[in-house]
Amino acid sequence: MFRTLAAALILFVSLAPLAGCEDKINESSFSSIKPGMAVYEVEKILGGKGELETSEGMSISGAGIASGSSSTVATYVWKKNGKQISVQVEKGKITSVSKAGF
Repeated sequence: MFRTLAAALILFVSLAPLAGCEDKINESSFSSIKPGMAVYEVEKILGGKGELETSEGMSISGAGIASGSSSTVATYVWKKNGKQISVQVEKGKITSVSKAGF
């Protein structure tokens, strides 16, 4: 009986750390992310912070004229096992979401 209990305890201790290692870069998570959400809401869905990439640029009108104000769009990327979810953020809100490697 002691051996059975010891084996069960060893198995539990060795598998317990894996409980939080769920792959959250999946179709279900992707479908949960909607434009208008805040970045912290996406971080909660995907289990942590993404990698931040920023780009700055000028606004160009339909007539091809550049405006004097520049806009900053931030892109956050989450990657795991060849899969990737990216969100673009403007003024603190998600404006678009994309996936790759699914």
